[in-house]
Amino acid sequence: MKSWHDVLIAADPLVRFLEQDAFFGAAYRGDPVTHHVVRDAAIARHFATDDSFDDFDEWESVSDAEEVFPAGFEWSRQIASRLMKNRHWGIEGKHFNGADLKWTNAVSCPLIELMIRDIGILFQCYANDCFPPIWDSILHAYLDGGFPCGWDGRHPEGRLVVFSNA
Repeated sequence: MKSWHDVLIAADPLVRFLEQDAFFGAAYRGDPVTHHVVRDAAIARHFATDDSFDDFDEWESVSDAEEVFPAGFEWSRQIASRLMKNRHWGIEGKHFNGADLKWTNAVSCPLIELMIRDIGILFQCYANDCFPPIWDSILHAYLDGGFPCGWDGRHPEGRLVVFSNA
């Protein structure tokens, strides 16, 4: 397990992303063939919250299932504590170019809460020097200006769903 200092060095691309004053101000720049890019927040929320398994796998079972992370993957309380102390780079005070408002409804978690969860897991991946494929895709979706929010298909087949705010 890496020290916080070493994690910050390894996580430089994510840290630079989090240091921005605003997120989701431009269209997603990633590969629309590799990822299912959605510009309608209602459709994106559907992929994020539908747990019926009727048409696609439930998002948390794809991203958070125990088998996603290899044996020996350690969940560091120090990493979680450091992120809480710096308030995830002050994410709650950032500007989301309306994406947070588009995401809000009675069913889904607020976009910021979902980002905080993802940030925590991404830093745990850096601390373990281990990025399961789904988390590598999630990281790159953020770095390319999108919000990863679901899975289209039956994992491992299918594609990551990415919300593009523009």
